[in-house]
Amino acid sequence: MRVSFLILFCLIAAYPFVGQAQSSNYPDSLRHLLSGESEDTNKVWTLRDLAVFYLDHGQPDSAIWYGKFFNKLSEKLRLPNGIALSLSLQAAALSDLNKPDEAIALDLQAIGEAKKANSLKPLANIYNNTAIIYNGKGDYAHSLDYYMKALATFEALADTPSMAFANSNIAEVFVGTKEFKSACEYALRGISLCRSHKLTKGLGPGLLNLSSALINLRRYDTALVVLKDDLAVAMKANDRAEEISVLADMDYAYVGLGEFDLIKPNADKLMAVALSIDSKEGQCYALIGLKDYYLSKKNYAKAERASMEAIDIAKRNDLTVNLLEAYDEAASVEIAKGDQMRYKFYSALRDSIDQAIFSDKILKNTQDIEGKYSLTKKQTEIDALNKEKKIQQLTLRQRTTTIWGLGLLVLGIILTGMLYHRNYQNKKRLLTARALLQQKRIAELEREKLLLATQAVLQGQVEERTRLAKDLHDGLGSILSSTKYSFTHMKENLVITQESAEAFDRSMGMLDKSISELRRVSHNMMPEALMKFGLDTALKDFCNSVDQSGALHLTYQSYDLREGTIPPIISAALYRIIQELVNNIIRHAQARNALVQVVRKEGTLSIAVEDDGKGFDPAILATSGGMGWLNLKNRVAYLNGTIDIQTNAGNGTSVNIEIQNFLP
Repeated sequence: MRVSFLILFCLIAAYPFVGQAQSSNYPDSLRHLLSGESEDTNKVWTLRDLAVFYLDHGQPDSAIWYGKFFNKLSEKLRLPNGIALSLSLQAAALSDLNKPDEAIALDLQAIGEAKKANSLKPLANIYNNTAIIYNGKGDYAHSLDYYMKALATFEALADTPSMAFANSNIAEVFVGTKEFKSACEYALRGISLCRSHKLTKGLGPGLLNLSSALINLRRYDTALVVLKDDLAVAMKANDRAEEISVLADMDYAYVGLGEFDLIKPNADKLMAVALSIDSKEGQCYALIGLKDYYLSKKNYAKAERASMEAIDIAKRNDLTVNLLEAYDEAASVEIAKGDQMRYKFYSALRDSIDQAIFSDKILKNTQDIEGKYSLTKKQTEIDALNKEKKIQQLTLRQRTTTIWGLGLLVLGIILTGMLYHRNYQNKKRLLTARALLQQKRIAELEREKLLLATQAVLQGQVEERTRLAKDLHDGLGSILSSTKYSFTHMKENLVITQESAEAFDRSMGMLDKSISELRRVSHNMMPEALMKFGLDTALKDFCNSVDQSGALHLTYQSYDLREGTIPPIISAALYRIIQELVNNIIRHAQARNALVQVVRKEGTLSIAVEDDGKGFDPAILATSGGMGWLNLKNRVAYLNGTIDIQTNAGNGTSVNIEIQNFLP
């Protein structure tokens, strides 16, 4: 509901309505007006009003029909603003029809038309609409890019209402990418603009995005204050969809504070509002709240029934995110009941959906905005150079035509013709040389753009892995260890049967395995030695652990790595390269012995990984579609290195990587 409203709001903001106030016969009066108008600008804006009316009243097919008519007449009358707005109207309707790719294609055309007309307000609105559609697809990087462009343009126009909406929308993107501090910052900006200028329409979304970020930051008390303010705004505006979102977040805040007795009335109210507008998402959130309440009262039967109803609603209505949460809640009920088998069953279902939602595409780096805009700057330079190249080509063609005409006129003047021809050849050579230089510059900029993009992705991966590893180790690891200590102390003070003692010991064994598995996963995501002591120590620890495991006799040698001089992102890339090569030996080579050498000498870093395994045919790498080989090549390319593989069947494998101009 909120996305469609924002799209329509921005479209209407581009131009004021020229028609009458809307009523039940409003479209009929517009169609009557349309039949009597000539094909002029008045008819263009009447078509615009009809398209917006149908979009606003949930009839996207009719909106598209009038939008196309609106576009055709705008093109005939050569109205760039009309062309841009008609395309964006059709894009909004296609988005309502769940056709985001077609909608984005039309919005990108609309952006081009608005740029031609040099119309900043329509351009900013279309930037905003494009960002909304990208956000709906889960493409947060593109969404943030276009929101930032929209915000910059709104600020240049001093358009306060639109600035408030844009800041709130950017906060929503940062909530989606789990960058909650940034989400708080932009949400507060939007709220401040709304309140200082007494804007009611943008206040609710800003408050909701702020509360979501605060809940994820575990600032539950502050979140409840914001949510109560937002609830008052939603009820005053009779916005049931906003009210559902607020009540759902209140349940999460109550759980965080341990105020379980407040959850039941809140969840009942949420269910009533959701049923009143047939919101399936709201019903799922209400059932999850009831599950939390009954679980706190140890009423496992009702808690399980509530989670099963939430799963059923999410399945029947294809609500992927709600289904993920419902499976997670069902798993929490089973673990509370002590049913390990059903807990593992629901956890596996939850993890399968989680992996589908949080793909590599969603993990793109959106934290470094300056890096993102440096890419945009490079692209602008490339476009400028391409434009200059086209001008030179046109100039060259024009001069050729002129020379042929002059040649016919001065055919008898041989000397003059020879001198002119020589002059032309010299200029042509200069133009050709300049064009070659421009092409070379374009290629260099493309390479710089690729390196910046790769650096942004690797930086995001390193930071995300570091954060997750720290959260797992310091958060969940500490909880599990404390739980084990409490259980051990509890056993010493209890008198239990031998059978119960054996069951208790088995449970403690499972807890030990969970702690070991947590430490293994945390170490694999971002080794502690790499974060604390640097690359050389981390590689020694890794190779020693492989050697001690008995899977492979692995020897590690290094020279002059100079701990502390290698940036974390480069250290992480080198560590992952060597880790991938060693893991490939363990999985595929059937080797007994292997060697890892890392040598730094005179600005060059050399990596050698050799084994005495079965080897393979190097030709298969050319057709390999595996992620391991692709990630290895990308990391080496990012470091501006070269990779050489020497192997054949039965003679082992030698991989040599050389990075020139490694570090000063």
